[in-house]
Amino acid sequence: MFHLTSITDQHVWDKTVSSCVYAQFTQSWMWGEFQRSQGRDVRRFFLEDIQGKPFVAMQLIRFVRHGFGYWFAPRGPVFFDRSVDGLVSSDAPLIRELFETCLQGLSKEHLPGLNVFHRFEPCVSLEQGIDMMPLSMRRQHSMNPASARLIDLAPSLEALQREMHEKTRYNIRVAERKGVMVRIGEGEQDEATFLELTKETAKRDGFVSHSDAYLLATYRYLQAQGQAQLRFAEVDGKVLAASMEILFGDTVTYLHGASSSTNRDCMAPYALHWSAIQAARANGLRWYDLGGMNPNARSSYYYKTGWEGISRFKAGWGGRTIDLIGTWDLPVHAWMYRLVFLKGSWRG
Repeated sequence: MFHLTSITDQHVWDKTVSSCVYAQFTQSWMWGEFQRSQGRDVRRFFLEDIQGKPFVAMQLIRFVRHGFGYWFAPRGPVFFDRSVDGLVSSDAPLIRELFETCLQGLSKEHLPGLNVFHRFEPCVSLEQGIDMMPLSMRRQHSMNPASARLIDLAPSLEALQREMHEKTRYNIRVAERKGVMVRIGEGEQDEATFLELTKETAKRDGFVSHSDAYLLATYRYLQAQGQAQLRFAEVDGKVLAASMEILFGDTVTYLHGASSSTNRDCMAPYALHWSAIQAARANGLRWYDLGGMNPNARSSYYYKTGWEGISRFKAGWGGRTIDLIGTWDLPVHAWMYRLVFLKGSWRG
């Protein structure tokens, strides 16, 4: 009923994948090419019906550790017929059939190398996807956030502000009174400023950031393709907050953010996000993705107490929390899969 087709044409791939509601940049052609520039193999497939109509797209990237590998579809497969919730409008049995056909068709010819498992993050809501995963799949800790805060940019700016928490609206006004100005970054000095501010934020908030080399490579590669930009909020020329935004299809994603430990009374992050929301709406985009946050339910497998603060901040902007089904593994060699995870070789 369905069959896998390898896609090697960028125009065909991006035209189809970018047309999805709530487009996923990790499934864009250029994200795959960026990963290829980092030395990784990349393969792309459509799952099509007998008329050649694609139902599912799946970009897989191969990662290698200790001589063994796995193929990973970040925020994929992508199902074309779905709403912003990540819901597939078809019923669960059809979803399961589509996904099982995908898995059964992934032979060594499609995904070469010695692979311990394949990893997937179906862009499907938790509610719709709860019965879709084959029994052979194993839930894993999330690679990309399993939940995100998403703002619909279709309403007027006044309506968007009414959806915000009153404290968020107040802090936007504070930033305006304090003279916070927002601009798009350009040049090596702005890149260096972003990296320094990221390190300051990681040290202050106690998390491990990506390396400078990886952050810089991500920005430069995608910025050259028109898919990335840096945004800065500053007072009197001093940068107080910054973000890296990724654009694809109908969505702009707040991928990385940083803020200064000084002048926090200026509320620079509020000016930064409000500027990004206004710009995305003016440019005809539909969704502003604030990125990862806690799921709606505290009992969720993916809930993190350490994310409670940032989740409150993001929830203050209005919109809605989108809970996806999360990260799942398909063991290729079951005994080896158990062994490597017992030893922690692929933890996190």
